[in-house]
Amino acid sequence: MEERSSDIIEIKDSSVNVRELMEEIESRLARRPVSKEELERLSRWKFSPQSPEGYREFDAAETAHLFEKGISPPKFTNPKFKYIRGPIRWLFIKLIELYAFLDKKLSENRTRAFYSVLNELILLRGDHEKLKRKFEKFYNEFVELNYTLKKEISPEFVWSNEFLYEEETLEESETLILSRLNPGDSVLAINPEWGKFLKQLLKAQIEFKAVTWNKSQYSYIKEHITNSVSLLSFEEVLPESPLPSKIISNANLCLLPNWVLEKLFKSLASKTSSGTEFIFRYSNYSNRMVSPFQPILLTQISESAFREFLQKLGFKNIVDTKAGDGFSVFSFRK
Repeated sequence: MEERSSDIIEIKDSSVNVRELMEEIESRLARRPVSKEELERLSRWKFSPQSPEGYREFDAAETAHLFEKGISPPKFTNPKFKYIRGPIRWLFIKLIELYAFLDKKLSENRTRAFYSVLNELILLRGDHEKLKRKFEKFYNEFVELNYTLKKEISPEFVWSNEFLYEEETLEESETLILSRLNPGDSVLAINPEWGKFLKQLLKAQIEFKAVTWNKSQYSYIKEHITNSVSLLSFEEVLPESPLPSKIISNANLCLLPNWVLEKLFKSLASKTSSGTEFIFRYSNYSNRMVSPFQPILLTQISESAFREFLQKLGFKNIVDTKAGDGFSVFSFRK
């Protein structure tokens, strides 16, 4: 079970106005001197936001309280009750209190049944949390096993998704990536395919380092484009730290196997420093050329799941830009 600090106070009751509570705390603090230690302790207080309408996180204690609360007499704040006054109002309240008392006494068996169900729900919730943790551990072990067993992508022709002698024009999504780079930036280009995008970086006088995991592409880039390229294995995936402040990939992420992408993004989360900017693109459809013979797509990416995956790894400021060429450009920060 997750341990909570004693300095953290969570308010889950939607009837509590957190804004008014904070204003009251601030007004009282202004009336008397406060030490630095007290301010630090107050700054760690956590007020949970109200749940979205129609959904509230299950709270066993609050559920039991609402069940036992029973019927309460009205406070006569509604204008409809303005004519109920004096002895009639007192008698009306007493009748409601008597009914609530009798209802509670007559429903003792129902109450015991409710608590039995509530206890079972609490046990089931605990088992559910344990299964979630076990599944997460199993999944991580499964991904690590894939890293170990699959040292390379085979057959190699799945990498050749771009003609070697294609015209040196960029697609709209590639142009979007290029527009976010400046000559003074420190850039790492991951999996640059056959180097067409690297030529555009050279023309824009943007200093960069490139990393590829394919021997054929590495040899071609090294011989025809630039020496600023490294060949790494899937054991390393990325160069040693420190890494540049901007990391990009113009290749379609869907052309890589899922286990490579898992390894890549987890390595980015662990090896990069705070403030690093990332720009990647992907398309779940083979739309790069008007031809009946389309490149192989090894992975399909769910946008919502991808965003959640990045958030769990600690990335923030996630922005998805749809380009006219069918690609989605994802930018985010560490």
